[in-house]
Amino acid sequence: MKQRLNTEFWRYVLPSMFAMLLSGFYSIVDGLFVGNAVGNAALAAINIAYPIQILLNACALGLGIGGAVMMTFYRGCQNEVKSRQSLQLTVLLLLITGVLLSAILYISAPVLVRMLGAQWETYELAMQYIAAILAGGLLPVLGNGLNPLIRNNGKTIAATVCMSSGLIVNIILDYLFVFRMGMGLRGAALATLTAQGTVTVTALLCLGHKQFWGGFRIKDLIDLSLVKQIIQVGFSPFGQTLVPCIVIILTNYICLQYGGDDAVTVYSVISYVLASAQLLLQGIGDGTQPLLSFYHGGQGHSELRWLYQKAFFLSLTVAVFLCVSCFLFAPALTALFGISSDLFMLTETALLITALSFPFIAITRLTSAFFYATGKNRNATFLVYLEPCCLLPLFLISFSSSFGLSGIWAAYPAAQIVLCVCALVLKSPNLETVLEKTATETKIHMN
Repeated sequence: MKQRLNTEFWRYVLPSMFAMLLSGFYSIVDGLFVGNAVGNAALAAINIAYPIQILLNACALGLGIGGAVMMTFYRGCQNEVKSRQSLQLTVLLLLITGVLLSAILYISAPVLVRMLGAQWETYELAMQYIAAILAGGLLPVLGNGLNPLIRNNGKTIAATVCMSSGLIVNIILDYLFVFRMGMGLRGAALATLTAQGTVTVTALLCLGHKQFWGGFRIKDLIDLSLVKQIIQVGFSPFGQTLVPCIVIILTNYICLQYGGDDAVTVYSVISYVLASAQLLLQGIGDGTQPLLSFYHGGQGHSELRWLYQKAFFLSLTVAVFLCVSCFLFAPALTALFGISSDLFMLTETALLITALSFPFIAITRLTSAFFYATGKNRNATFLVYLEPCCLLPLFLISFSSSFGLSGIWAAYPAAQIVLCVCALVLKSPNLETVLEKTATETKIHMN
């Protein structure tokens, strides 16, 4: 059994890690080119507009992973009809969400950008970027939302190829539009949209096989109970993706109070590095998720335990490696974004402090993925929303008032340590047994 599980584990996890890392590179690539070609103000503008972009990605991944989990669960239950229905319904939900959400955010963009702290030049630059992104907002939603469906269908390499093709297009077009043609932030946005369009077309081609679209009937898509299941499962990964958005808003606000636009510029570099690390670590949980959902559907308790332990040690190993790499290469990472000399030391110090949070992020992200993959949605939701709604505001306010800008950076590892402890307590075997027993007794009582 272990040999088979080990093969399956690496077949899913490695492409997922790579794909999630690539997905985070879209905005990072924009930041790299813009920071070096346009300047600090443009870099701060992208960071301020980033939460709006993240909201699109969060909805996409929430629906995509929610649908993928249900699809795999029903496949584990040997219900291929319901599995195919889950895929088809998820694609429809992605289309509707992409159109409606993009339109709403486009209309609201001027107000939202002001609320996010943009002023004067930063406001104008942020609007240039986000207006262009939202004009084609359906593409990021489809590009990010279809990827989990492809992965859970066993096409892990195809899912990675989709993301890779998009990133390559993004890099090439960023160079052409931003550096060669001088299109600035609009050029960066256009490059990102074209890249996401490439991902979308490639993904739809991967899903176009009769195996997936056979037996398509409109009436089967009007299944409110299945929609509810997809949304319930997807609520946790939605929040997991949205958390950086809320975190960025909170931190930008505090940064503006204690250091103005310069502090926001420093934080833009930190947020890029944090997002990359988080996505890479999330890729381990997301890669393990199809297997967890499948064996959960088939009542494979020993397989579930083995997969979690395997992913746990892998997550911790990768996180420690990332943390050590930040300490070794902090000057190089700082210089990569074209940060001016007067902000260089401040950015480097902030990077070193926040890197301490990586091991704790690893454990929390994996445990949350385990919970939503195995139907423990309440536990997953609690972990996801505890940080932005309680822990981080508490530490940001208290630490910044005591230590200034250094306190802002220190709030991250502090919040992640507490969150990690909560995750391990919820995952402890004794507590899991008690919660499952309570849930069973409640169901019996209700019946």
